Amino acid sequence: MLTNQPDDGAPDHRIGRLGLAIRRAEHAVSGSLGTALRELDLTVTQYGTLLVLAQSPGLSGAQLARVCQVTPQSMASVLARLVERGLIARSPSPVHQKVLVARLSRTGWSVLRKADRLLQPTQRHLSGGLAEQDQATLLGYLERIVDRLGTDQATA
Repeated sequence: MLTNQPDDGAPDHRIGRLGLAIRRAEHAVSGSLGTALRELDLTVTQYGTLLVLAQSPGLSGAQLARVCQVTPQSMASVLARLVERGLIARSPSPVHQKVLVARLSRTGWSVLRKADRLLQPTQRHLSGGLAEQDQATLLGYLERIVDRLGTDQATA
């Protein structure tokens, strides 16, 4: 028995539509961010990695891959490029010497600040005139979706 069918037996496509709408929004946002970030020779994933490291320094490549929603192999490439550009430094973890953790370098902090300034118009446009409370509500809903689906996938 299908669980997302209304009582009249007709298929309920709202869940698929919600997923498609979120995917379309993600593509639109990534495209806008990517265009703006080209000026700094950053990809959206590289920028996201810098943001995560600014908030949570000392994460491993595997941890960053999970947070940034990319494969460990993709994150290894992202980290290698960021190290090559001098934007991050990697060092052995104090907990496990074979695991490398990453931190923003002084140059990385500088590039992240430049990127944030560069993205301000994009962020204003993205908010689409939403009031701060509406933005907070939307962000809360999106975080709940991520948390729920992450939990579902962990138990599947």
